[in-house]
Amino acid sequence: MTAEPPPEQTEAIAAVTATLNARRDDVPEELVSSVDSLTDTLRAVAARETTPQDRGAVTESARALASTLSVIVDDGTPGERRDQLAGLVKQVTAALKAGQGPDVPAEDRSRLFMVSTRTTSALDMIADTETPQKMREQLATIVEDLNYAMEQTNGGAETGRTGVPVSASIGYLVGSAPPQSSTGSNTAGQQESDSENQRELLNRSERTGREMRRASDPDSSQEERSAARREMRKQTARMKDEQRKAAAAQEPTNAPLGEAAEDCANAIFNIISERRLSNGLKDLTPQSWDSVGVKDFWKATAEKKSMLDIRAFLRNDQNTHAPFLVADLITGLADVVRVDELNTDIGGSSAAHCKQSAQYLEDEHGVVAGDWGDSDDSE
Repeated sequence: MTAEPPPEQTEAIAAVTATLNARRDDVPEELVSSVDSLTDTLRAVAARETTPQDRGAVTESARALASTLSVIVDDGTPGERRDQLAGLVKQVTAALKAGQGPDVPAEDRSRLFMVSTRTTSALDMIADTETPQKMREQLATIVEDLNYAMEQTNGGAETGRTGVPVSASIGYLVGSAPPQSSTGSNTAGQQESDSENQRELLNRSERTGREMRRASDPDSSQEERSAARREMRKQTARMKDEQRKAAAAQEPTNAPLGEAAEDCANAIFNIISERRLSNGLKDLTPQSWDSVGVKDFWKATAEKKSMLDIRAFLRNDQNTHAPFLVADLITGLADVVRVDELNTDIGGSSAAHCKQSAQYLEDEHGVVAGDWGDSDDSE
C-alpha cells in the first residue's frame, strides 16, 4: 500500500493553495490561467506516488510565486516592474506544468523542478526596489531563459542538464551585495575585485541562459540549435570559472556543525541523482533500505551535533527515516561529489556549508572528507 504524503508537506500544499486562491481574484486577467495551472500542479504533486523531493520543490516554487503575485497586485509597484514579474510568473508556471508530463523521465522531472525552485529564489531580489536596475534585468533574463529552456526540454538532454550549473549561479548572486565601484584602501580594492567577479558571473550566467534558450527553441532550425549548443558549452565553461572564483571569495561560515551538515546534505539530495547517492551511500544505509531500494533521499534534519536524521522514500513507496552520524554522512557524500562539483552545481552557502563541515571534521577529529577540506577552490 502506498504511503500517505508526509503531513508537513500536505499542510504546506494546502496553505500555498489557499494563498493562491485568495490572490486569484486580484491578479490581472492574463495571470488567472497561470494561477489555475499552478494550483493544478500542486494538486498533482499531492498524489501519493510523487516523491517528497519533487513535492517539496513544487511547493517551494509555488510559495515564491504566490509572494510575487502579492507584489504584482500592489498598487505601489511600478507598471514596468509589474509586467516583468508577471512574465516571469507565467514562464515558471509553464515550466512546472511541463514537468508534470506523463512521459517525462523521473530524473529529468526532478531536475526541472529543482532548477525552477532555484530560479524562484531570485524573484524577491528582482522585485526589490533596492536592486540595481541592470542586475535586476539580468537576473530576470536568467530566470526567463532558464525556465523556457527547461520547459522545452522537460529538464532533459544536454540543454536541460546545463540548467543545474546555471541555476547554481543564483545561489552566489542572490543575497550578495550588488556590484559597485570602490577605490582607495586595500579593503576597497578587494571589494572592487569581488564586485567585478560578481558582474562577470552575472554576465556569463546570462549568456549561458541565452544560449540554452536558443538551443531549445522549437522554431529554430537544426543548424541554429546545434550552433547554440556549441556556444552554450563555451559559455558554461567560462561561467564555471567564475563560479570557482565566487566560491574562493566566500567568507567562511560559522554555523554549528549539525546545521551546516543539514544544509549540505539537503542541497546534495536535491541535485545529485538517487542512483549516484544510493551507490555512494550503500555502506551507510540500513539493510532494510537496501533490500527495497531508495527512490528519494529527500530530507536531512540535525538531531544533535554529531547526528542527522535522514528521511527517505523507498521504491515500495514507503516513507522511512534513520539516524546517520555526521562524520559518516559527510565523508560518504564527499565520495559522491567532488569539491569542483560543489562549486559549480551546488553553489552558494550550501557549498560553503559542505566545506565547513569537512574542515571541522578534519580539524577536530582527523576525519578527511574527500577533497572538501582545505583546498584551493580557485584552481
